[in-house]
Amino acid sequence: MAEKELRRLKRRELLQMLLIQCEETERLQQELDEIKEQFAVMAESYERLKKKLDIKDERLNQKDASIAELKAEIEELKKKQEGRFGEPGSLAEAADRISEIFGEAQKAAERYLMSIQKNEAVSLEKLQPATGEKEKKQQSPLELGRITSIRKKQNVSQPRQMGRVDQHTEADVTEYASLVMAAGDIYG
Repeated sequence: MAEKELRRLKRRELLQMLLIQCEETERLQQELDEIKEQFAVMAESYERLKKKLDIKDERLNQKDASIAELKAEIEELKKKQEGRFGEPGSLAEAADRISEIFGEAQKAAERYLMSIQKNEAVSLEKLQPATGEKEKKQQSPLELGRITSIRKKQNVSQPRQMGRVDQHTEADVTEYASLVMAAGDIYG
């Protein structure tokens, strides 16, 4: 309002206006207090959230650092593994070495079996007469003649009550051979 209009107003009107202004000021002051309270609550929650976010950021930073360390460790392990198996033929070479080892073991086993067969042949020559026995040396250990000759050899060395070597029938020898084969004992 302009000054002229204020001068024209009566005292009562001025007091009413002043009273209205005071009421308005009080209402605005209450609104301001409520807004300040809301602001304080919001500022407080903002600070709590900020602290929580700071803590989470710190954890994330720690996790990022540990992830970086683990990645570096993985890369190092990959390099070590590539160093071991980096050459393209290393697995093939290892397989070749293993097959060579098995081959040598097979040869040693064959030499051992041959020496056993030779020793057996020598012992058979000593125990049996020289005629017709060289053919029996060439027979495999599972043949019937071989088994019977081994049995005969054992029978000769054992003392008998009657003092003679028993003669085995073909059925006895076949039955014995099947029992020996079933038991896995090919040398009697």
